[in-house]
Amino acid sequence: MTTTMKQQIFLLPLLLLSSANGFVTPSATSSTRQHVIMQPIISSSSLKLGSFDEYSQTDPDQDLAYEDTLIGTTDGVAMEGKFVTVAYKGQLMSNNKVFDEGQISFRLGDNKVIKGWDRGLIGMKVGGKRILKIPPQLAYGDRGAGDVIPGGAHLQFDCELKGIASNAMEEKMAEASSMNPSKVFFYVFVAGSIIYDVLKYQMHVI
Repeated sequence: MTTTMKQQIFLLPLLLLSSANGFVTPSATSSTRQHVIMQPIISSSSLKLGSFDEYSQTDPDQDLAYEDTLIGTTDGVAMEGKFVTVAYKGQLMSNNKVFDEGQISFRLGDNKVIKGWDRGLIGMKVGGKRILKIPPQLAYGDRGAGDVIPGGAHLQFDCELKGIASNAMEEKMAEASSMNPSKVFFYVFVAGSIIYDVLKYQMHVI
């Protein structure tokens, strides 16, 4: 197994389970770039807002900032409670080192990902692309994430909103498409074993 594969297997569940560590955490045609100051959607936040271009890694009160690089053209808009699928690439802002990339599906606002994602993806349209700059207090804090993300790290994510599920079936399909291949194999194996046992029992009864 390559180092990149090991990092991806380690980071994907970490991104999903970061709330357990104490953090509350398509196609498009328009290429218009918009500099947007992120507005707080969490009432308890008292962080100072800053523009995307003036983001400071040395300011302890720096808040989340984002830039839309591509505006989606569909009617679907990411909001709290929506089940979204996002393609992403994450890098350390200190040295631009890419530490992870892939695709993930989750419900916005359920604290299944870091705060910077729960807040930063709000308002995106399907097909849109957005760059998030996330301070450590909205990411992995002073503890970091293993040996991949150091404590106190400011992170940048290039995100593309691939889709928004409109029903339970679409949610399950999105989860399956974002699942680690080994996990998919495990579920298929378990499901196949159950079906085999059921068929074997029915044939025995008959």
